[in-house]
Amino acid sequence: MLVPSAFFAIAAATLVVGRPMHAGINYTRYLKEIDTTQAELDEWRSKFGDVAQTNGWMPVSEARSTVDQEEDFRQRLFMTKQSIASIQAENPDANFSIMSPFSLLTDEEFQNFVLNAYVRGNFTEQKSRQLRSSTSPDTKIHGIFDSTSLISTAESLINSVISFVQPTSDGATAYLLKGTSESSKSFKFSDFWKWVPQTPTRIDAQAPIITEDEDVIDRSESLDWTESKCVAPIQAQGSCGSCWSFATVSVIESAQCIANGGQSLTKYSEQQLVNCDKQNRGCNGGSPNYAFDYVQKNGLCMQHSYPYTGYVDSCRICEAENTGLKGFSVVSGQNGLLDALTEHPVIVAVASGNNVWKQYTGGIVSSCGTTRPDHAVVAVGFDSSSIKVRNSWGTLWGEGGYIRLARSSSTQGTCGMLVDMTTPQM
Repeated sequence: MLVPSAFFAIAAATLVVGRPMHAGINYTRYLKEIDTTQAELDEWRSKFGDVAQTNGWMPVSEARSTVDQEEDFRQRLFMTKQSIASIQAENPDANFSIMSPFSLLTDEEFQNFVLNAYVRGNFTEQKSRQLRSSTSPDTKIHGIFDSTSLISTAESLINSVISFVQPTSDGATAYLLKGTSESSKSFKFSDFWKWVPQTPTRIDAQAPIITEDEDVIDRSESLDWTESKCVAPIQAQGSCGSCWSFATVSVIESAQCIANGGQSLTKYSEQQLVNCDKQNRGCNGGSPNYAFDYVQKNGLCMQHSYPYTGYVDSCRICEAENTGLKGFSVVSGQNGLLDALTEHPVIVAVASGNNVWKQYTGGIVSSCGTTRPDHAVVAVGFDSSSIKVRNSWGTLWGEGGYIRLARSSSTQGTCGMLVDMTTPQM
């Protein structure tokens, strides 16, 4: 937690030097630069202290004195400054700085913040998910069930378990989807979970896979959906691992707006997915593919009727809108991404649990040091050298909440951007 500013002033004035509190710190150099580091900490706190505290991006302090806590913060900031030189050398066209919201987090703490927020394949801990009580409302999918919209890689398996799916009225929370019948049934999925593979699959079997050509197309033109009315203002997910929800809602909002002529955007609820999409894990991560599945069946409530809280709560009733979502397509390769972007924004998974994303303040990133996806974001445009990406870490991060990743002909792309991409079908 933050300590009142008066105490910081006292601590800064005394600058009582303690001990090395973090492995890897160049403590001798730190002692030489302690006054400069304190001034930088004061500046960082004035710019980012409130937003870091509000969003849960401040380090969790041990029970210690005010002076010791200030010493800890100083050392953290100094270590962050030490790490910037190497990532700057690998990314000459990007900018990195300690003036970023996550600068007081250690590398490990930041990795834990991102860890498992995005799920590409099978969920872990499936057993605990499968053994949920069959009478719990959490085991039900609420609202409109369309048997043609949920597909598996093994249709015979689906057919073999259809008999297990029975209507139920014991405790299910139903969504009223505008334009549909109120008599739509809810279904019990406690047995269904035991048989269906827990792997996100395409919802619409007819939706095409957008593929890449053998050679990367040289597109010199540019496109930026943020210049239209069809991209909502940047939001912050806080300490909740809900990037999957923000990415899903964002692309649906934009695709719907563009399909309707681009005159106005309807702002939908991320919190509804966090609370109600039981195929995903709320603040512990999820897959946009499952979220698309949920939205296709249930619709989405307006943000003002179901505002974001940043934590998981019980699923509640609200009046859901039919978004027009028909399914989604898998996008493959850079050419596929560029083609898909000409229609509307696209969900991309990226490797973000690293110092590059932690300290990014602008420019074009060309290397993250890893391509393993851990975070769902939204590609919103491109130019001749980069892909513009929308994040959910607030406007004080990056370029007003955005990052530019270098276009790449590699299979995985910059920061793994080309590994797993999906686009809604409206």
